Amino acid sequence: MSVPDGVQSIVEALGSALAAEFGGPAFPANGYTFTQTLPRHFMRYVPVAEFARDDTTVCFIVTPTDPGERTYKRTRSYDIVYFSEDVPDDDQHIIYARDRAMIDAFCAWLARWDAAREGA
Repeated sequence: MSVPDGVQSIVEALGSALAAEFGGPAFPANGYTFTQTLPRHFMRYVPVAEFARDDTTVCFIVTPTDPGERTYKRTRSYDIVYFSEDVPDDDQHIIYARDRAMIDAFCAWLARWDAAREGA
């Protein structure tokens, strides 16, 4: 199964923007390093942005808005869900307490990025 063009397009645009803005005033690093954006397969392909700090990760699934889906945050065009590779599935609830500053910073940055793209 190949990656849908729409997913790959989001991966590339998101990756370029994060490479340019992460760690700067528009998106503080909060101790994390931006590692990559890539398509990941979770029952379907989705764009994922990955960040790491020491032995921890926080990742964000960024998909086109779908009001029928549960999401952490919703921007004008995108739904955001976070997860961590280093936390067992049954314990994913601890990520917010551990990574709240990074989660909030990513969501705020993505909302600004999405709004700026409206006219693009």
